Amino acid sequence: MSSAERTRRRRLLLKILPLGALPGPLLHAAAAGAADGAAGNRPIALVLPFPPGGSVDIVARQLQPALKAALGQTVVVDNKPGAGGLIASSSVARARPDGNTLLMAFDTHAINPFAYKQLPYDTFRDFTPISQLVRFPLVIAANPALPASNLRELVVLAKARHDGVRFASSGIGSLNQLAAEALATEAGVHMLHVPYKGGGPAVQAVLSNEVDIFFSSYAAVQAHVAARTIKVLGVTGTSRLRQLPQVPTVAEQGIKGFEAYSWIGVFGPADLPAATVARIHDALVESLRQPRVVEALAAQGFEIVGGSPAELGNLVRREHDKWQAVARKANIQFE
Repeated sequence: MSSAERTRRRRLLLKILPLGALPGPLLHAAAAGAADGAAGNRPIALVLPFPPGGSVDIVARQLQPALKAALGQTVVVDNKPGAGGLIASSSVARARPDGNTLLMAFDTHAINPFAYKQLPYDTFRDFTPISQLVRFPLVIAANPALPASNLRELVVLAKARHDGVRFASSGIGSLNQLAAEALATEAGVHMLHVPYKGGGPAVQAVLSNEVDIFFSSYAAVQAHVAARTIKVLGVTGTSRLRQLPQVPTVAEQGIKGFEAYSWIGVFGPADLPAATVARIHDALVESLRQPRVVEALAAQGFEIVGGSPAELGNLVRREHDKWQAVARKANIQFE
């Protein structure tokens, strides 16, 4: 009898008989067949906390074909934007721990515990870390009409204006909010926060001149920089971007020690079996090593990481503590 025929018989028996009525060996085989059907053949939902157009979506779309090939399963990108990532994260926290529902989390994952008074989940207990995918510095993206071409001129402008400088974010409690707030504190200027539901809408706000600046991934504004519909005033990493060698870092422009890296990682629900974690982790790392993926992500300013589950868990804790201290120093009121 073929493997396919045995699987069909197991499923038929499960439909017509209660499990208790099956003999021991057949009960074990039927349960194994049911587990295979529940996990191995279903599509994997890669749940994203933001809409299309932002950094998380860009990485997901680049990774999707390679991940599908590595896992041998269909991978569906499921954008669930809103509430700074709470909607997407909540859905994954409630999901069955079978490896078929995964969260592609943004930096907000580490920030939400102190940005929101009541979370519908516990960031540190309700998720299983699998792998950090990438990290990347932010760029200070500005509308070309803004009368400032570098950070020093932006600070002068902010001090001269009665209402300061308007900056967009991808949502309350996002890293691009905190990075801007940290810069304002260090420079001693006022900046008005205008939150949006993701990086895509925030970029559009810069393009339409609704806001002055947005601390963005390079990937999200790359095409606009090339078209000169957005200009870049600075980079938040420890070194200049290869794609923008003429743009100095924030630290180079007078804010000594300033550093902000955004990151994207994959998590499953709590209690994800170790074997499932290992399988997904290995598939992610294999996908990140594909030449097409490496080239595409590097061209858009992403640094590939592919770290271990433990490293991702440690990153969340470090980022939480770092940015909570920034929020307290800046006296940021999130709600």
